[in-house]
Amino acid sequence: MRLIYWSIGLMFSSCCIAQNSKLVPVNDIETLRRSYTGEIKWEQQSKTVTFLTSGKIYFRNRNNFKNIYWGVPEDVQKIVIEKNVTVNGHFHVRNNLTIEGMDRETSKVFGTSVQHLLRNNNLDKNGGSPPYSAFYASGDLELNIANLTSINPVGFHFTGKNGAKIHLSEVNALDNRGGSHNHSDGISAAAGSTVKNCYFATGDDVIKVYADILVENTEIHMIQNSVPIQFGWGNYGSNAKGTFKNLTITGSKGRKSTGNAIIDARKGFYTKEILIDGFVVNNRNATLFDFWNEGVNGKSGGGMVKVNIKNASIAIGQFRKYWNMDTHIIICDKIFTAKNTETHISCREDLKSK
Repeated sequence: MRLIYWSIGLMFSSCCIAQNSKLVPVNDIETLRRSYTGEIKWEQQSKTVTFLTSGKIYFRNRNNFKNIYWGVPEDVQKIVIEKNVTVNGHFHVRNNLTIEGMDRETSKVFGTSVQHLLRNNNLDKNGGSPPYSAFYASGDLELNIANLTSINPVGFHFTGKNGAKIHLSEVNALDNRGGSHNHSDGISAAAGSTVKNCYFATGDDVIKVYADILVENTEIHMIQNSVPIQFGWGNYGSNAKGTFKNLTITGSKGRKSTGNAIIDARKGFYTKEILIDGFVVNNRNATLFDFWNEGVNGKSGGGMVKVNIKNASIAIGQFRKYWNMDTHIIICDKIFTAKNTETHISCREDLKSK
C-alpha cells in the first residue's frame, strides 16, 4: 500500500513539476535588486517596483536563456518603467499585476538581438516558445500592460495561459532584428483579453484568435513573416471569436507560404468567427484569406470560418490562397466565396482605397 501511495505521489509530483517548469522561480525584491544592472525602487505601501535606469536582468544558475526572466512575487502589484529606460529582461507573472511605462516610446522591454534564438537551440519544439514570452502570465489572473514598447522578445510578446487574461493599452510590439523564425508572436491569452490603441510590427502571428478577444483602434504593420490574424496551429480554440473595431493593416510583406495572408488558418479542425467594423488594408502584396488547415493527430483539417467585415477599404494583391474550410464570409454586405477574385473592396467613402 505504501508503494502505491508513493507511486501516486511521485506521479503527482512529476506532473506538477512538468506544469510549473515553464515558469521560472519567484524572486524577491532584494534578489532582483542584486540581479539587475540598473537601479530599481521598491515602494512597500503601494507595492510598486520601479525600474529607474536601464539595465539587464540576469539570474545565475539557469539554463536555456532563462536568466533574464523575473518570477514576479505576489506582493508586487505594479511594475513601472521610467521614461528613457530599457529593461533587458522578461517577466513571469502568477497574480494580478499592472505593468506600465512612463513613456510609450522610450519605456522599453527588450529581449535579444539574435535572430531565431530558440530555433537555433531547438527550444521551440512542442509549444516551447510561449514560456519565453516577454510577458508570460499563468493562472486565473489579469495582467494589464500599458504605455510601453516591447522589442525583440526571446519568444512571444504577450502570453496568457491557464485562464490568464491580458489587457494591452497604448503598447508597441516590435521585432526589428530581421529573420523569419524569431517566434515574436503578438498576443495569445484567455477569453476576455483586450488590445486597445496598439501598434504591432512583429514577425509572426500577431492576434491569435484562440479565445474570445477584443481589438480596438490598432495598427498592424506587416513585416517579414507577419500574419495579422491567426486562427490556430492545432485542434483547439473552437468557437473563439475575434472582435475588431478600427483595425488598420499596412506594410508590404508577410509570410510567403501563406501568400502574405492577413487572415490565416493553419492546421486543425475548428470553428472560428471574426467581426470587423472599420477595416483599412493597404498591402498590395498581401492575400486576404488563407485557410490551409492540414490534418492533426489523425483528424482531417478543416472546419468553419465565419467572417463579417463592415466599413472597409481593402487593397490587396489577391483575394485568397488555400481554401479547405467551410465559410460564411460577408464583406460590405456581400457574400464572398473561394471563387471571388476582388483585390479592391470598399464600402465607406472616407475609407476608399487610393
